[in-house]
Amino acid sequence: SLFGTGDVIAFGVSLGNSGQTLCGSTSVADNNWHHIAVTRNTSNGQLRLFVDGVLDGSATGPTGDVSYRNGRSTSFANDPFLVIGAEKHDFAPQYPSYSGWLDELRVSNSIRYTTTFTPPTLPFTTDANTVGLYHFDEGTGSAVGDSSGTGSNGTRSFGGSPAGPLWSTETPFSGAPPLNPPTL
Repeated sequence: SLFGTGDVIAFGVSLGNSGQTLCGSTSVADNNWHHIAVTRNTSNGQLRLFVDGVLDGSATGPTGDVSYRNGRSTSFANDPFLVIGAEKHDFAPQYPSYSGWLDELRVSNSIRYTTTFTPPTLPFTTDANTVGLYHFDEGTGSAVGDSSGTGSNGTRSFGGSPAGPLWSTETPFSGAPPLNPPTL
């Protein structure tokens, strides 16, 4: 899971009774766009978190395959899904949902970042290692299209008061001005 905790980013992985959550130290709650990248090495469990191309933390988590098994029985409807911006099971108010903008989510089957890098200045494009690519450019409705060609389309779920999330024309590209985050 990937979520914000206060004003920093956190990234966690669990497998059976083993798990690790990595919390960054860079404040991202400053009304500016930030490039966030997380990596996980399945062989040695290394987790890395990058903010704006700079390593913001690392830890060792569980090794091996953490994907959800097709056909697995569960009593939790959201178990098979990757949830972004909220606690997966809407557990309790002490786990508030993310309030901010999100653009360009790419899921890869390789580790793209290992050292300091320059964040992209254009939307992501699909390559051989892309297994999910979401531009969030739909503008209406609840469907979120996957541009990777793998057919892993998403669904935007609504909740809260006022209800969110909202579509926006905000973008981190083309010299975009600082953000005007929504008031929720």
